[in-house]
Amino acid sequence: MSNSIDVDLDIGGMTCASCATRIERKLNRVPGVVATVNYATEKAHVHAPEGVDPQQLIQVVESAGYQAEVPPPPEAVREAGAPVAEASLLRRRLIISASLALPVLLMSMIPALQFTNWQWLA
Repeated sequence: MSNSIDVDLDIGGMTCASCATRIERKLNRVPGVVATVNYATEKAHVHAPEGVDPQQLIQVVESAGYQAEVPPPPEAVREAGAPVAEASLLRRRLIISASLALPVLLMSMIPALQFTNWQWLA
């Protein structure tokens, strides 16, 4: 039994499920390749013989009119500090939205805080 490799590709430019089917058919035409494309996640999982280069698979996808790339390894993302920066951004957005929503909630739920045309302020 020959050795094989598994390659995951990030696919761009798909607009419908038939796009995913089209890419899957193109990849499966490469000898020895078994590919599955997921439209929802915009990813392709390719099981290929060891001699197949991931660049060749990317060229097949691009010849069909879509973009493809091998995703970066998870360690590279973690080292870049992106999750920390993203968490900080999300925390700031949460604090701002909560501080703006609290007065609206209080005005809507406590009749003593309601005044003429309070709905417009809310």
